Amino acid sequence: MTTGPAAHQNAVTAEYMDLSPLQVRITTHRLYSECPDSPDVTVRDQLRLPSDADLLDVGCGTGQFLRDLDHDGHTGRLTGIDTSPEAIRQTTAGRVSALHASASNLPFAPEAFDIVTARHMLYHVPDPLHALQEARRVLRPNGVFAATVNHATTAPRTHDLVRAVIEDAGVTPSANSPVNAISSDTLPPLLRQVFGNVTTVRYDNALVFPQPEPLADFAVALLPFNGISATDPDHGRLAEEIRGRAVRWFSDHPGQVWRDPKGWALCSATAT
Repeated sequence: MTTGPAAHQNAVTAEYMDLSPLQVRITTHRLYSECPDSPDVTVRDQLRLPSDADLLDVGCGTGQFLRDLDHDGHTGRLTGIDTSPEAIRQTTAGRVSALHASASNLPFAPEAFDIVTARHMLYHVPDPLHALQEARRVLRPNGVFAATVNHATTAPRTHDLVRAVIEDAGVTPSANSPVNAISSDTLPPLLRQVFGNVTTVRYDNALVFPQPEPLADFAVALLPFNGISATDPDHGRLAEEIRGRAVRWFSDHPGQVWRDPKGWALCSATAT
């Protein structure tokens, strides 16, 4: 297995050829968080987005964030970029446009946007510092950059379950993990380095699963983060083992829930 920026990007590309695992993770956090948890709503509320702001969403994913803004009457330009063709397809609708591009090479002129968002995607970027510099380049004076990023130890129990299944099966991951070391602890210093300022608001929470099925679905959706993509020949049997262990855990712990701490931060900076 090769390593380096190219291998990292290949892993990211493989992970998002199909957005189904991403949608499972999004749905899981929406339905099974101990406290209400909606990063998209939080970004909108905290930034008090002006309705006429030109906004770029880097790593637009399913496009729901931009489509919701359009649906709610946002009059400024709404643009998304992503390296996933499926993300581009899902995002493009109404007044929302989407381009195939990377955070490291934004295809826009300097000072093209009032707001740049990067929601739960900087941990997929080979060079996060360069991506922040690119975001700063395309922001107008007094423009705002906002990123959401997980705590370093989000959902450790479920990640441990996935790793244990892989190790016990004697499987060597066929790909690199598509995530880097960016977290709510490591991002703020980088933002301060690029922008000279940063505001960080942390949101601590937990996932709570009352039955095995949603736990298993979420755990299977984490396999790519351990180098096992949906096309990996071992994916099917590992997924089956994960589901079996989830069922056994609930059988062995009647009346209990699977609680897994998690959290994320909203980090923002102003282009002064």
